Formats: sequence, C-alpha cells, structure tokens
Amino acid sequence: MSKRYALLLSLALPIAVFAQPVNDLCTSVTPQALAVGSSLIFSGTRAGATSTGDGVAGNILVTTANVGSVWHAFTTTECSDVTALYCNSALPATAEWAFLNTSCPGDDFVGFSYANFGTFCTNGQFGVQWQSLPPGTYYMPIRAAAGQGVYQIDISINDDCATATVLTVNTTCVNVTGTTFHATSSGVPTIACNGNTGYANDDVWFAFTATGASHTIKMDGNGDFDAVMELFTQDCGSAPIACSDATLDGGVEQIAATNLTPGQVYKVRVFHWYNELAYNTTFTICVTGEIGTAVNEITMSEVRVLPNPASDRISIQGAGEGTARVMDITGRIHWEGRIANTTDIDVSTWPRGTYILTMEVDQQLRSERVVLR
Repeated sequence: MSKRYALLLSLALPIAVFAQPVNDLCTSVTPQALAVGSSLIFSGTRAGATSTGDGVAGNILVTTANVGSVWHAFTTTECSDVTALYCNSALPATAEWAFLNTSCPGDDFVGFSYANFGTFCTNGQFGVQWQSLPPGTYYMPIRAAAGQGVYQIDISINDDCATATVLTVNTTCVNVTGTTFHATSSGVPTIACNGNTGYANDDVWFAFTATGASHTIKMDGNGDFDAVMELFTQDCGSAPIACSDATLDGGVEQIAATNLTPGQVYKVRVFHWYNELAYNTTFTICVTGEIGTAVNEITMSEVRVLPNPASDRISIQGAGEGTARVMDITGRIHWEGRIANTTDIDVSTWPRGTYILTMEVDQQLRSERVVLR
C-alpha cells in the first residue's frame, strides 16, 4: 500500500479527541464569593482534563496516574461550615477529591471534616463538608478519571436541610457554636410549637446519626436570640417529629428525643422566633446519648507509625487493643481492622500518595498522615 493511501485510510478512521476544559488549570478560574446563607453551583465537564499544572512536584494531584482535575474556587469572609454536594451529578458515584487547596498550583491541602456516599445525598452520591473553615480563598479540584464526564456540584453553607452541619454524639455535652447571621429561609414550613408558630426566615440546619433510641439535643441562645429548635427525619420532607420553644430571649431549648432508629440520620433546625432578625445571632448546640460517635483526640505519644514515608508496609507500634482505618484523601477506605501492640499493614500495592491513619484505643483517637513513596 502506498503512503498516500495509508494516509487517507488513517484520516477516515474516527478518533475520539476531547478538548481541554476551560477550567483545566487552577490559574484559569476566578474565585466566586460564598457568603453565609448563600450557595454556588459549579458545573462543567471533566472530559479531556489533564493534571498539567495542578500541583507542585510530588503533590497527589500530579502523581496520581491517569487522573486529572478541573477547577473551581470560592472565597469566604468569615469562619463557616462549607458543604459540597454531588447529588445532581450522574450516577454511579465515583471516587472524588475531598480536599481544598489554599494555593494554585496545589500544595498544602485542607482535608475534609466529613465525607460520605449517601449521607448528604440520598441517591448515594458523594458529599463532603469542611467545618470551621477559616475565611479565605479556596481552590477546589474536581477529580477527572476515565469515564467521569459532566458534573454539577452544589456549594453552600449550612443554610439548608441538605447541607446541614454534622454534629457528633457525645456522652456529655460538647458544644458547637452556630449562627443565623446572613441565613435565609430554607422553605421548610413551620408548625406550632408550645402553642406558637415562629418565623423561620433565618433557619440553619444540623445533622447527627443516632447511636441509640434516645438522644438529647440542647441549644443555648444568646442575648435577644429567641430560639426555636425542631427535629426532623433525614429528608426534612415531613413535619418535625419533635420541637422545643419553651423559653424566650437567650434561653435554653432542649429536645429529649425517643424512639429513634440507631444508624439513621436526623436533622435539627434552629431559627429565631420573630420575623425581625435577631441582633445576637450566635448560639451553642450539642447532642448527647449513652453511646458517643466522637472521642477526644489526644496525643498518645507512645504510639509510633513506622516507617513514614513508607513503601511496602507500615507498622503500628505501642497502640494496644483497638481499631484503625486508613483512608486516602478522597475519603476512600483502603484498610480497616483490629490493631494490637504491633500491627503490620501491607501497602505495597497501594497507589503512591498521602493517606490518613486513624486509630481508636480505649475511646481515645489519634490521626496521623502517612506518605507512600
């Protein structure tokens, strides 16, 4: 066959070539303002994305084989809980990056506070939350692997049921500070509580996973903040199953919930009773039960994880009897199980990169970053 005919044949064959997305580089995106009570929608396609310029040398964004990223960015002006939901991205759910970058290209990352498939998104899609995120500009990489195409991500602060701030259950009250500052109505109807119906035009939302049949939710108002508190099932689609509006300005509201289902997610709504917004918008809230989902993080200086960096195995030494879990920074679990005084974990086949090892021993928690090279 002549070169001429070979050239014509090759030109006739279909070749799938994707142009690089316009947001393939973090330097090509403009940060958007994200205020408390507001939301953003990030959407686009991952087809054709590369890892070029995504991170500094050695960063997971450039060392993960066959995975690129597209980018979005947002700016906050106050400490807040930010939630990113992939609920409206096409199923099936796939692995996603679960961190933010404070620089472009990516260098140091801000790890997630809570990430899960199916907790925030009832269709099983991915959701991730960063709690107490300091004000600043954050670059958000969207993972782009083979087969990952069109996406839509809803970014917001805990102003709606779907983006509720996750609370842990403790055996004694461990207060978390909340605020209705700049909050807007979520559109969920209010009901009469203690004979009165308030105005939920500034409601904010929290969520917790029941560890038993009974839990106490307690919140303490501030100044002129006349709080109303309601308890819902996960989707908030029906009337609240309990409420509290027993006090006036700056008072304590408390719900002693019973007949809950262990393992089920429940939502808590807080708002100022009056139509006029409160001058003092902060409050504290906690959830207690006989079994806690949180433990106090301590040093446990006697525990050693060797070697670190590692290549083929890591050894947990001096931890005692307990449990451990190793996750990558997308939130995927690579290993979990029981640990003893010395526990070796084979990591020889794992992708190179950064992992988070979490150990729980005698209701004490330690987390450590492990690097595989």
